[in-house]
Amino acid sequence: MLETSTPPKTERRFISTIEHMLRPLVRLLLDHGVGYPSLIEMLKATYVSVAERHFRLAEKAQTDSRISLLTGVHRKDVKRLRGDGRHSEADAPLAAQVLGRWTGDARFLDENKAPRVLPRLSRAGSELSFDALVQSINKDIRPRALLDEWLSVGVVTLDADDCVQLQLDSAVPSASRSDKLEFLGRNLHDHLAAVGANLRETPAPFMERCVFYDGLTPGQVAQLQAMATQRAMDTLLELNRTAQQMLASNGDSVEDSRRFNFGVYFFHEAADESER
Repeated sequence: MLETSTPPKTERRFISTIEHMLRPLVRLLLDHGVGYPSLIEMLKATYVSVAERHFRLAEKAQTDSRISLLTGVHRKDVKRLRGDGRHSEADAPLAAQVLGRWTGDARFLDENKAPRVLPRLSRAGSELSFDALVQSINKDIRPRALLDEWLSVGVVTLDADDCVQLQLDSAVPSASRSDKLEFLGRNLHDHLAAVGANLRETPAPFMERCVFYDGLTPGQVAQLQAMATQRAMDTLLELNRTAQQMLASNGDSVEDSRRFNFGVYFFHEAADESER
């Protein structure tokens, strides 16, 4: 049976922290019609998957009984869920990959490190074009389909010479719903994974910093948001350029391949607003 005695003070603090963290998640779930029964089934599957991957005993097979003991999930459910297929992590959306290369690969940047204006189709004497950019990432997608989508939401413009210009300020806010959901999962997963590692390990292996104040006027918050947005974008673009250069220098194969995620956010609300 699971322990039901009063948890120590540090554990009570942990539980209250989790409860606070869950409020915006539950609101998001309800926004999308995901009720408690569906969440419970997802939690069962996740508990089983995490226990199987991260809580193995050295040189011993991981059994249904041990996973049930660790997680509190009934053994019959453990057996059923272990037999289900696992979803592999999705690749970054095509649009994000194209943006990353266009804003980071030196071939697609001008002398000011800004994204070049690209001819839509390849021309004599130049290999650079919007079509070539898209196909350098995925040859199965028609570049015209992505171009039409971006034209419709203002991410790019097409001039009289049939050249494509990136409107960088419009690129992120106009991401598709599918892309936004992909980044929701990727970014919150990685942030929570970093927090968990920092709690488990000393010294903390990952940077996690924030600045927070109350007592400010809406105009002051807007000014700070504009400052944060500009400086954050400068940093993200610089990291993107450096990472693209590193990828180009690595060639086709890398031993001990690693990924990273560096992100920023800015949130504000009325100081007396109910908890989200």
